Amino acid sequence: MFYTSLTLIQWLLILGVAVVGFMLGRDWSRHKTEDIIEQTIVAMIHQRYIKAKKVNGEYELFEYDAEIK
Repeated sequence: MFYTSLTLIQWLLILGVAVVGFMLGRDWSRHKTEDIIEQTIVAMIHQRYIKAKKVNGEYELFEYDAEIK
């Protein structure tokens, strides 16, 4: 009969919870980073640091010396 100690089972459970927590945190952090970058670009457009034109609900960015048609 195969015998597994309760201590080993507890460590495996703790390891599993840690891995799942890490993966969820990493996924949440990536989404938050994308939102922060998007909000920064939109704020810079509104403050006229970046030239842009809204096309189909999304901003099209231009080089600063380019003319907007």
